[in-house]
Amino acid sequence: MGYKQFKISDDITLIQETGVANFMRCNIWHVRGRDFDLVIDTGMGLDSLKRWIMRHTDRPIKAIVTHCHFDHSGCLHEFDVRLGHPAEADILADPANEKIVYSGAWTRIAIIDPLQHPQFSSETYSVKAAPLTGYLDEGDVIDLGDKTYQILHLPGHSPGSIGLWDVKKKILFSGDALYDGALLDSLYHSNVNDYLNTLARIEALGVGVFHAGHYPSFGKQRMQDLIDQYRKGENSLVDVDEWFNSNEGELKDIFTDQDWSGFIASQNK
Repeated sequence: MGYKQFKISDDITLIQETGVANFMRCNIWHVRGRDFDLVIDTGMGLDSLKRWIMRHTDRPIKAIVTHCHFDHSGCLHEFDVRLGHPAEADILADPANEKIVYSGAWTRIAIIDPLQHPQFSSETYSVKAAPLTGYLDEGDVIDLGDKTYQILHLPGHSPGSIGLWDVKKKILFSGDALYDGALLDSLYHSNVNDYLNTLARIEALGVGVFHAGHYPSFGKQRMQDLIDQYRKGENSLVDVDEWFNSNEGELKDIFTDQDWSGFIASQNK
């Protein structure tokens, strides 16, 4: 199967697609609950995510998409319960490549390892339609029986970006609203003012741990550094082609695993 996983805690597992560039590889979060499990984001869809998940749980599953982009919604169609923000429902129901931002530079740069996915072609890649079966918006609560998550609407990267906020444990599943890398605010439906407002809101929440849409998880101090850098104009990815070409030397090992050992060890002390 084209996945690997890391145990983050007793109830949270990180799943990642193999053979996807580490700067593009989506973090797929499997959250175990008493009454049902959550799958937060679903990767590019290069292999069946549902088959992988069903090997590791016997509970019902609700799949949540933090936003509609191709690297997060590829396997959403596999799940019977599909939840997301209404602002992006039309895109998920009819996911044209341009709408899910699989276009331009993302079709030209190396994001898939040809040795692991020899059948992949950027010319034929697409995401299957996944009409939402229910909507999630600001103020909604998801109750798993033994834990609850508040839904936060976090626009900026995309108009329907959402996060899942565990107030009790101070954990935020932040999607692409904030991750430990250059933030992408230049897409066709991104909005810089919304992004700034979202980051100010995140800053005020008091989050202890961020489980983001990409890259390893992080804590409060790293959050502050990332937000401060963005406000200074130092942490945004404006031109993908230029970014990739200027960092090509540093990105030579783009298909190697990222090091999660430090974060996992800190959580299990």
